[in-house]
Amino acid sequence: MNKRTKNRNLWLPRRVKRIAFTTTIMMCVYTTGFSQIELHNNLNSNKMKNQEVLTVDYSQLKEGKNRVYFMSQGYKLAGDLYLPKGFDSEKKYPTIIYTRVGTQVKEQTGATYGNKLAAKGYAFLVFDPINFGDSEGEVRNYESMHNMIPNTTDAISFLRTLKFVDREKFYGLGACAGAPYICNVAIGDVRIKAVATLVGNFDAAASLFGAYPKEVLDKMLKVAAEGKQRYYETGEYDTAPTFGGMPIPPPENASKALKDAYEYYFNRAGHDKIPNYSPYYPTIGMPVDPARVFVNQAKYFTTPFLVIAGSEAFTHDMDKQVYEMAAGEKEWFVIEGASHMDLYDIDKYLDPAIDKVDEFLRKY
Repeated sequence: MNKRTKNRNLWLPRRVKRIAFTTTIMMCVYTTGFSQIELHNNLNSNKMKNQEVLTVDYSQLKEGKNRVYFMSQGYKLAGDLYLPKGFDSEKKYPTIIYTRVGTQVKEQTGATYGNKLAAKGYAFLVFDPINFGDSEGEVRNYESMHNMIPNTTDAISFLRTLKFVDREKFYGLGACAGAPYICNVAIGDVRIKAVATLVGNFDAAASLFGAYPKEVLDKMLKVAAEGKQRYYETGEYDTAPTFGGMPIPPPENASKALKDAYEYYFNRAGHDKIPNYSPYYPTIGMPVDPARVFVNQAKYFTTPFLVIAGSEAFTHDMDKQVYEMAAGEKEWFVIEGASHMDLYDIDKYLDPAIDKVDEFLRKY
């Protein structure tokens, strides 16, 4: 070997040498990381005992709604599992994990969607996240992106322990706030084969800071800051009306979005009809979690993606933006004449949306 060949790296431009060196280091870290993960798993194979896997009595499962429980972050969470007509636990079924609308409990949109999609042959799970409904949690009705992501991931893991779940036909569905929740999970979890969203509110920060007058927002931020400190020091917290920023009922000149919110949360699916639902939130946070955003991540989203919007929904443009940014196979579908909350439970608008969800998911 001559001197030139032996020292051929010296003939590379300095920038190329830097790239080569960096790539080599990254490969070492990457491969070493896998070795460390494997070693860590071998050494700690029995250390997940705190994450108890709750068993299901298959003999008790029936078509329609079934109550199930699973563990997440050390808490026992409750879910409703909707199963198709003629359910047989020895068969395999396409399965949907649903992330519900923010502040809702499983008996609201989750029940509506669950019944409709089970009728189309799916196993469908909606669950109460930590702090909501029948699930455990100390700060009741505290909505947090930082709970929903691990709760949803654990719900997926739980579902996939069930013998009738078809792991190759496993899908995600989210509505309103549930849309960025399921997308933020699916972007890094290939167990989800395709995702559909309905009237996704993909930018909670824009919704929060754009919806309230500055003086109202300043007051909410001040109350939240004081609430966080009080909870840290005493373990106690106060509550406030989730819709405290609007008169109840809303005046005639209120926006359609506010009128629709009142109609749904105080009439069609309010506390008197859904006792587990509470129109109050703990003041250690905001009524809307501003961390619940997906518009920045959408350009990296490669999971097959169906985005359903209402032509009259306040979320229409947000949905269109995320759809256009998404990097994988995707479809855009608009329900003409539908407002945001029309797609919660109004059959005239919801049924064609559910038909489209079914058509899309069956391709994957």
